[in-house]
Amino acid sequence: MQDYYKIHADALQYFKKEVREAFAAICSSFGFREEKVTLTDTDNLFQVRFSNSKIRIVVKGINWGMNIAIDFGPKSEGSNLYNILQLIKERKPEVPVAGNQIDQLFGYADYLATYAADILRGETTFFSEQEALKKQEQENAQKVMEVESARKLAEGYLKIDTSIGELIWRKPRPLLRTYNRTKDKFPHSFEVVFNPDDLLGYSQYEQAIISDWKIDLGEIVRIDEVICEISTDKDSVEVIAPHTGRLIWLLEEGIPLESSICIALLDLDDVMD
Repeated sequence: MQDYYKIHADALQYFKKEVREAFAAICSSFGFREEKVTLTDTDNLFQVRFSNSKIRIVVKGINWGMNIAIDFGPKSEGSNLYNILQLIKERKPEVPVAGNQIDQLFGYADYLATYAADILRGETTFFSEQEALKKQEQENAQKVMEVESARKLAEGYLKIDTSIGELIWRKPRPLLRTYNRTKDKFPHSFEVVFNPDDLLGYSQYEQAIISDWKIDLGEIVRIDEVICEISTDKDSVEVIAPHTGRLIWLLEEGIPLESSICIALLDLDDVMD
């Protein structure tokens, strides 16, 4: 464990040293100074920030500094930051930034000094244009969603607002029997049980829901076939059928799964192999 923390500390210092060297010219020419940064979780993530009176630059090293990300934006409180790749799309350099991670770090710093001097001095036109594009994209996405919603409602789909903030459209299906009534009618049916702890990174503070059934009620499901998808606000996982059988009952979409629970019943007797 001590070796781990030593490696981490050495990598952090090496990353900061290279960043400071790469941005030394920008700091000198445009009045940038390094900000004090306190990260609550520094595992595999390093960060160095520079700012002058108008602009902030954030240099991130992810996975021990092996992947470099550079964001920049107005220094004012609440302003959005933009990745340097967004600027490169509009202001293409004569020679693309390439090489290993350190080469790229110095290359991006040189790119900013060469192609974004107006921005480093505080010109905000680029940021205004990006905000306008973002707003237009959001409006277009909203229109598409409204058209899709109208179509699904016309086809009889049921809209479900979930506890994890995800909107689910449930396929039309007949009124379900309760689990107990179905189990009484099919006492030898097989229970498909899901445990939320099987979700990667799941914690007791999250909620998991069934977000999509891949098999319709009454259909035959084959062993190892995906029958549904279960999601949290951070992750999702596909549930595989452990047996071949007819889907005779299911737990409907959007219901929180807070512990191990039966999500489906399969009638194994009603299958002709």
